[in-house]
Amino acid sequence: MRTQIILVDFENVQPDLLPALAIDDVQVRVFVGPHQTRLATNVVVAMQELGGRAKYVRVSKQGPDALDMHLAFYLGELSQQFPDAFFHVVAKDRDYDSLLEHLKARGIYSAKAPDLAAIPLFKRALSSKPADQISAAADWLKERLGNRPSTLKTLKNSLKKVAFSERLDEAQIDEVFQGLVNQGLISVDKQKVLYLERLNA
Repeated sequence: MRTQIILVDFENVQPDLLPALAIDDVQVRVFVGPHQTRLATNVVVAMQELGGRAKYVRVSKQGPDALDMHLAFYLGELSQQFPDAFFHVVAKDRDYDSLLEHLKARGIYSAKAPDLAAIPLFKRALSSKPADQISAAADWLKERLGNRPSTLKTLKNSLKKVAFSERLDEAQIDEVFQGLVNQGLISVDKQKVLYLERLNA
């Protein structure tokens, strides 16, 4: 799995960072404005648990888009240090959109989300109920239009190793698979998996 690097515009949004603990290969940078003197306990706990994989970046001077410029600089720097990583900018500010489009055009994996729970990888990692796991698996398959496993064996193997990063056992994967069938998202012809129209909607 790619290293997941999360850059948080803490002036713009104050997300719950505890979901970051569910992913092994993750790094976090929290960008804090000069007038932000208090941090929520859940943020501090998550950052402490992540140890050296988490850092605060304090913006020393207030100014229009000052924090955005810091985040953009670190994003560029980190993209050189971790060229194969996936970068998640956690913010609601639309100012990052053009930068992220440019990065994607350059082959740098990046996206913006309002919080960690909106990031598909974390959604899958946090899903504990069968219904949530089935929904997360469906989302994962929707992301892979044109690059989906073609056989029953490869689908189950991909769900286990890639989609859920070995967090589900064989019985749970079977339950997720059966849920996808029951919801009319996939069907199986002998060993070949057919992806139905509902999955493409």
